[in-house]
This record gives sequence, C-alpha cells and structure tokens, in this order.
Amino acid sequence: MRSIATLTVLSMGLGVCACKQPTQGSEIVGEASSAQATPVAASVPPPAVSSVRPTLSTTTPEPSAFEPCPQGMALVGPQLCVDQWEASLVDEHGSPISPYLPVGTKKVVAVSRPDVVPQAHISLFQATRACEAAGKRICTTQEWLDACQGVEKPKRTYPYGQKHRARACNDRTRIHPVSLVFPGRRRHDAVTLNDARLNQQPDTLAKTGAYPECKTPEGVFDLVGNLLEWTKGPTRPLLMGGHYVDSVVNGQGCHYVTPDHKEHYHDFTTGFRCCKTAKTAPSPPPTPPASESVNPPAVQPPARSTRRDEPRSFHNAFGFLPHVSPPPYESRKAPCPVDMVLVQGERCAVVEQVCQGFIDPAGMPERACGQFEKTVCKGPRRQMRFCIDRYEFTSPGERLPLVNVAFPEAEYLCRKMDKRMCFEQEWEFACEGPEAWPYPYGYVRDGARCNHDKSNLFVRGNELFDQRVAADSLPGCKSPFGVFNLVGNVDEWTQRPGNKPPNRSILRGGWWLMGRNRCRAATSSHNETYAGAQTGFRCCKAAR
Repeated sequence: MRSIATLTVLSMGLGVCACKQPTQGSEIVGEASSAQATPVAASVPPPAVSSVRPTLSTTTPEPSAFEPCPQGMALVGPQLCVDQWEASLVDEHGSPISPYLPVGTKKVVAVSRPDVVPQAHISLFQATRACEAAGKRICTTQEWLDACQGVEKPKRTYPYGQKHRARACNDRTRIHPVSLVFPGRRRHDAVTLNDARLNQQPDTLAKTGAYPECKTPEGVFDLVGNLLEWTKGPTRPLLMGGHYVDSVVNGQGCHYVTPDHKEHYHDFTTGFRCCKTAKTAPSPPPTPPASESVNPPAVQPPARSTRRDEPRSFHNAFGFLPHVSPPPYESRKAPCPVDMVLVQGERCAVVEQVCQGFIDPAGMPERACGQFEKTVCKGPRRQMRFCIDRYEFTSPGERLPLVNVAFPEAEYLCRKMDKRMCFEQEWEFACEGPEAWPYPYGYVRDGARCNHDKSNLFVRGNELFDQRVAADSLPGCKSPFGVFNLVGNVDEWTQRPGNKPPNRSILRGGWWLMGRNRCRAATSSHNETYAGAQTGFRCCKAAR
C-alpha cells in the first residue's frame, strides 16, 4: 500500500458531461407528412454529377484482398467501415437524384462521393433502404459516435479534436434559410421545411468535403454540421451531429443529438451516411507442428454477431431484448415484489472516507483502495424507503446478467416489469447501508468476494474477455440490506435526478476490472446512447 488519501464523497457522485440537453430546435417542429412537398421546378437545377455515371453494379466496389473497406469508406477501429462523405443518391439505373427534393417512393441507392451536394429531405426509412441497396447498412448511433469521437481514449468532442474551431465545419449559418425564402414569416410546417429552395440559398448546404478541416483522423468528413445524420439508436431513431443552421442547441459537436423525430420524418436538414462491417484479411495457412507433442488448442470465445434475430448477449450487441413481465408479490402485505429487497433507513448525504493505502499495480492511477478507515458522516441524513432488485437483471432462462444495454433500453425493460430505473442515491444507499460502508461488505477490499480486480481483460486485441458470473454465485458479495453484486461483475445504469436526456445516465459499481469498484464511485463519461459489453442494470420501485 503506497499512500493515504482522504475522499470527501458528495451525494451526487462524479460530475457529468457538459453536453446540453437534446431539445427539439425551434427550426424543426412536428412530423413531416408522408406527402412530398410540391417542388418549384424552375428553381431546381440538376445536381452536380461526376463525368462517370454510377450504376447499381459499381456504386459499392468490393474491397481488394488487402483493403478492408470499399472505395469511399474509411476504416474505424478494427471492424467498421464508414462512408467518408454524407450520402448522395442515384436511382436504380445509376442516374443521379436531386438532393433538393424529398425522395418519395423512388428506388434509390446510396453513394459516397466527394464534391457533390449530399442528399437532404430523406427519412430514416428511406435512408435504410438506400444503404441496403448499396450493400451497406444505416449506421447505429454507437457506430456513428465511434466514427466521430474515435474508438480510443481520450475521445474527441469534434471530428478534428477536443476544442471547437470556427469555420472548420459548416455549422454556423448566419441567417435561417426559411427567412430567406419566406421573408417576414417563420413557418415550420412540413411543406415549408421541405421546400426545394431552402438548401440552394447562399451559405447553406455545402458539397461533400468542401470543409477539409472537418475531418476525422480516419478520413471521415462532415460528421458535425452540414446535415443531420440519421442513425439507429438503441430504442428509437436519433439524428446526430447538428446541421448548417445549428450545431450547439442539442449538444456540442459529436454529442449533438436530436431524438424527437420518427423514422418517416424528413426536412431540409436530414441526411445520412452508411456503415458496413470491414473485411478481414485471410488467415495464413497453419504452421505444421514441430513435433508430435503439441499443446491442446486454446478455447476460443464465440465470434461476435450482428444478427437482429438473435437474443441480446455479450457477443451480440444488436440482438433483440428479452420479453419480461411484472413479478408477483408474495402476499398482499409484502412491501416489494418477490425478486426485490426492501431498503429502509437514514442515508448520509456527505461522508468522509479515508483510504489507508491503494493497491493498484505500479504505474497505474490510484483508484483501488485496499482498506478504508471508518466512515464519518459530514452532512445531513435523510430517511429513505424503496425496493431494489436483489440481483442484476438477468434475461429469463439465462444465468449471466444481461449486458450491451443502453440506458433507454434498461429503462424500457424496467417499465415493462412495472418498475423504474434506480436513482443513484437509492443505488448508493442499497450498496453501503446506514453506516456508509465503502464496500457493500465493509471497509477492506476483497476482489474475490465480489467479481472485480481481474487483470486478463482482453482477447483478440481490444475485445473484452467475458468474465461475468451468475447472479447468485457470490453469496459474500451482499450489502447490509441483502442486495447482491452491487460492485463488480457488471456496471449498472442509474439515473441522476434533475438531468434530462441524454445526460440522465450514470454508471455505478464498476465491473470485473480493477477500478473504482465501491459504493460511492461513479462513471459519468458515457451518455445514454452508450452500450458496452460490461453495461447492465437493475431496477427500483416504490415500496408499498
């Protein structure tokens, strides 16, 4: 043990990301009707096209044996290809589609090309079909975030870095185009917002790649500004990145989220790009053994899957969520359902916890305290009474807790069980008890008692090694109220009071690595759209 530290822990845990809440901008209100806007033919010039007309057979060239991504796509991380430019469209014969008009029922194909006007006036439904026609898929929100922020820490706030650069991206138009096309009136109806003249006004929609500084290190352009980009969020469509009128109202840079439009909505700001799973290089032929005595082959973990007709799991972040229903009560007088525990008592809002020494490996930050002195309450106490799940949520018929769950998905499952997300003060009190223990079992850290302090974290490069344990397999990892596995095993989503989407979410308890696996520690670096192989949850409910 190397040092002594005093930790004064506030009731709200760590701070959250300083992103603004996603509220619907004043320029885009309501859902566009399915009918197309009436075009003004005289004002619609043909879109810029290259000298070579793309066809269905040439819009998405296949990568060569040594290229993981098709032409026009960039490799993000080890397995993801992302369109370098916001998508434009061609029809099924390869002829260009006007980017200034709604798509309607046309059969279209997405293409990724520089120096063309990208397609606006497109819905998520239409964009999904266009990507599929090109042999790609619409990006998930997490894939889009990986492209914008990067997959390695520290994450970027903007495609080009942490701080905003004026005029690096097309993200701050001085005059709203509706004011230019309809002087003296501020209209927000579907016909107005799909008028073909809006994106043809000066200093509005730019051609793809026209802002060379608005580029990620991997070579993906215009992820912030120009057009909003459709993505498939965990539970609903999300428009990401802002547009040329605004890129700050609903969040900064890569964190800009517009969550209020359904899959058939479109207007002059809605665009998209496509994603695709990267090809892997062929494996070299196996080397023959040097002798007859060989070691048995290592057990390989199951391959990752993106199939949506399979259940959600550690190896499939895209599968469907389990079907759940409200649990019963043991009796009419029971305060909680049968799978929940009653938590009742007085919680101290502010405590002092003195660490007697950290046990992190040499050269690592001091996060894992080996032993604390007795907790001292430094603030007011408040009476609390509520129910909390006895174990981390586990899908029916499974043994290991569910992971790869985003906050809205956890919220949805809790609601289906007639429960709700736990507020972080509730989760904290259920973990530490009335005496505010640093760990649910006391003052001395024990990684074997709860499932944490593992060191062999990865297989196949940066892919996590699944080290979850069954919910009922660690009887010693129990809080004073009888709640299990509140630290270690999987990170658990909780809700921070007073915050609005996408910043309501806080992860508590840590997972199986050596880190801040204690009752008053929190991870605030992920917003609600994040879902990882270590993120799970449990639910709370008002006691009867």
